[in-house]
Amino acid sequence: MIPVLTRAQMRAFDKYAIETCHVPGVVLMENAGRGAADVISAMIEARRCPCAPSHEADVIAARARSFPVRHVQSPGQPARYPLEARVVVVCGTGNNGGDGFVVARHLYARGAEVEVYLAGRSEKVTGDARINHDAYIDLGGRFFEVPEGSSLGPLHAALARADFVIDALFGTGLDRPITGHLADVIAVLNDASARLVALDIPSGLDADSGSPFGIAVRADDTVTFGHLKIGMLTPEGARLSGNVHVVDLGVPDPPILAHVGVVAEVIRRETVGSYFAPREASVHKHKAGDVLVVAGSPGKLGASLLTAKAAMRAGAGLVTIGTWPDAATSLESRVVEVMTTRIDPSRIGPSLDAALAGRRTVAIGPGFGLGAEARAAVDHVVLGWDGFKVVDADAITHFAGRPESLAQARGRLVLTPHPGELGRLLGRSATAIEQDRFGAVREAVARTSATVILKGARTIIATPEGRLFICMAGNPALATAGSGDVLTGLIAAFACSMSAEEAACAGVLVHALAGDLWRARTGCDRGLFAGEIPDLVPEILAALARGADPLAG
Repeated sequence: MIPVLTRAQMRAFDKYAIETCHVPGVVLMENAGRGAADVISAMIEARRCPCAPSHEADVIAARARSFPVRHVQSPGQPARYPLEARVVVVCGTGNNGGDGFVVARHLYARGAEVEVYLAGRSEKVTGDARINHDAYIDLGGRFFEVPEGSSLGPLHAALARADFVIDALFGTGLDRPITGHLADVIAVLNDASARLVALDIPSGLDADSGSPFGIAVRADDTVTFGHLKIGMLTPEGARLSGNVHVVDLGVPDPPILAHVGVVAEVIRRETVGSYFAPREASVHKHKAGDVLVVAGSPGKLGASLLTAKAAMRAGAGLVTIGTWPDAATSLESRVVEVMTTRIDPSRIGPSLDAALAGRRTVAIGPGFGLGAEARAAVDHVVLGWDGFKVVDADAITHFAGRPESLAQARGRLVLTPHPGELGRLLGRSATAIEQDRFGAVREAVARTSATVILKGARTIIATPEGRLFICMAGNPALATAGSGDVLTGLIAAFACSMSAEEAACAGVLVHALAGDLWRARTGCDRGLFAGEIPDLVPEILAALARGADPLAG
């Protein structure tokens, strides 16, 4: 498990470590700052050794769990000293500023040219932060105050000379909008051309919702302490955080996490790989999985084809597209491995019952239409059939304004909305969903009793059992028409042999890794056809099953 914590949980983590486990707060601050200095030192060294493309990833990952930097188990090559870089550390007067002073001291000791700018007066710095403030200055570190009312010209000039800028203004405890002088300081940081590294979380980013408090630092990298914070894992939080590197605090996690809990988990490749056991030699197509795809309509046949192709590539032994008669006629000239069956508009229930007989799972909704006949068909399958159903696209929209009816459905449901579809389901705008993705997905689960997958950068999976999973894989190449239809087919196929939770996690991760594999091979973050995604699935499954990195080689 890769745990994700809220602001309150991380505060409780530190409090428990200090008060119950008797780890002094200054030790936690030292460990956090030293870990961040290790990561930044590796970045500096990577500038000096551009001939080794994987060097930075190896060095950083040896000391930190890095996202999306590849995690490696072997020890990294240590950075060489002295470090050849100009570093400006911009500190606040709280504990995040204290972390910044620790980073500044370590980089100064390693030979970097370091300057610290305090966005306030020294007398405001207290406690553990004061100890590290004094240590840095008394060791001869260059230090300047830029309190409210002072000119930011010197800071602006220093940033123009810097190779690296460290944001240590605010940590995860911030819960109010940033205005005035401190907002101006953040604006100056964002104008810098140097590589910008945030400590713990980009200053101004809400650690829980992932929304900025008016203004926020736009970091190239974030070195976060102890554990990932949930606000960094939204599309906006991910954009502002850049590459995220997690450094430990020098305390064992299990006893503390058992006390404070976690809010979510990052989907691990190793966990998903364990779901794909080798098949028995005696397996046949029906045992491998029989999937019905209720999808497609005139003008939207591609959606049904993409869903069916994905289900086949994901291992379903038999896939049938159930659709309207005129759509089925058109499909029959385009499919080979996939079968078709007709939904009779005059006998919707009986014709669907015949199609559902013997099926393991159903994928319903892609391109199916929003008319009265489509709604009757969706209600019949989603609410009345007692098997496993993946509900997507038009099928979700049919429940707009009545999400609670899904809680009465027979069988297990997985909903796969994008923000617009979830907004329609819950009666709000897509923008409102994006502003509080975690709150929205939890509400959807509470009102539907379904497993809900909220698609987007950092896709979220929420289960009725209260678990929350986040996918860190994927890239903008997946922002292409039909991509979601492919995901629906993957989940439906995996659900033939997995639980709803497992199928959802496996589908989301495999889909995301397909996008990453395509980008790794093409070097491009656009131009992917949705129909190309399923063709990458078998090799990804093979790599996951043997514990290998699907992107290696």
